[in-house]
Amino acid sequence: MSDEKHLVNMTLYKISFPAFWEIAYREKNLFYHIIRRHAEKFVAKMGRGEEYLEGDKVRSFFHEHCTFCMEKAMTDNSSTFYCTDDLRCWICFECFSDLRERFNWQEKQGEELPGLSEGSKAKS
Repeated sequence: MSDEKHLVNMTLYKISFPAFWEIAYREKNLFYHIIRRHAEKFVAKMGRGEEYLEGDKVRSFFHEHCTFCMEKAMTDNSSTFYCTDDLRCWICFECFSDLRERFNWQEKQGEELPGLSEGSKAKS
């Protein structure tokens, strides 16, 4: 647990999939652009064609794991996760519930993520 000291007193943002992805795709927000950039790098590295990036196919390039139990977060599975404001640390619903008091976490809705709506101005 020493690696998780940086999570003490953090605000975590509640993300519910697939609804969060559907909003990201529709608005082309920051979350969408992060996944899109990752997908573009992967497709280029693997020498794949642009068809892998058409429409909302880029959604399949996102997956993260719970920091504590390794449960997998994916955009097309019905699940609830919590993440840090930089989208780097993900915590599943059960671990959040079990550890919330121990880590003194504050909860906000995913739509309140800082910079989220500014992503719609970003270029993919």
